[in-house]
Amino acid sequence: MSEAAKDTTPLRVLDLTPRRDQASKPAELIQITGHQALTLNARRSITILWHNAHMQGVEEGKDYTIEIDDLKPDDHKGYEMVEEAIIALMQTILTVKLADGRTRRVQFLGGNDLDDPDRPAGVLNYSFDKRLVEILKDSAIWGKIALPVLMAFTSKYAVSLYENVAQWTGLNRKIYQDFTLENFRSMMGVEDGKYPAFGALNKHVVKPVIMEINALAPFNVSILPIKTGKKVTRIRVGWWSKTKDEMNEAWKEVHRPKIGRKARISNQAVTVFEPTPSENRIVRNDQALRDARKDI
Repeated sequence: MSEAAKDTTPLRVLDLTPRRDQASKPAELIQITGHQALTLNARRSITILWHNAHMQGVEEGKDYTIEIDDLKPDDHKGYEMVEEAIIALMQTILTVKLADGRTRRVQFLGGNDLDDPDRPAGVLNYSFDKRLVEILKDSAIWGKIALPVLMAFTSKYAVSLYENVAQWTGLNRKIYQDFTLENFRSMMGVEDGKYPAFGALNKHVVKPVIMEINALAPFNVSILPIKTGKKVTRIRVGWWSKTKDEMNEAWKEVHRPKIGRKARISNQAVTVFEPTPSENRIVRNDQALRDARKDI
């Protein structure tokens, strides 16, 4: 028997070189806490910096290099937004429960050096805390993040929902995830005190995000608000794969100019069910999601 055949060590995602246009992002970096204050560019930068490090090989104590242009929004030429994102990520604390019951807190981004903004083709040299690398190397759940889709979003809330659903779509036999309203707000990264009533949250966050995700992502999403009495207390997020035609149209839209996108996608179906306390309604909507999945 060859040495290769004798090796039964399971291959880790971290050991695989990812595709250039698709990040394999561990759940611990998707399910971050305290990201309410992060801008759209900062939320995208988390994925870009992780993906760039993964391409170069993640190791404890290693420094990584990325061109600053890769962190700039498409419609912005200056470095100030990159610098703002870097500082914000250095202040973002990732909290993880370890297997032995301990709680570990680490900064997402460690020490770094940023080139002078007047220097052409400047680079950022950065690092991760060794405790963060230790957590991520054995991560069990990963989300496949299409970078062109990530960069096409115009809403920071869309980034949060897209990445969270991306980690769930690979789970067998699961087509929805339930949250308390507060946990849903936290997962989306909605600022404390902003849109306190569900009606305002639905109008300014939920509906725009669903419209954008359903127009650009490789899957569709739905939101089912559930009432206790007269108040929305729970949220059910459902997802299912797009048809081939829907996938083709979404990919075309990803590569179209952002200018005019809102008008183009305004006819996209926005699946936000009316709030309901009825468990029968929930069962019917679950079945509708399952039927939609079977048709793919």
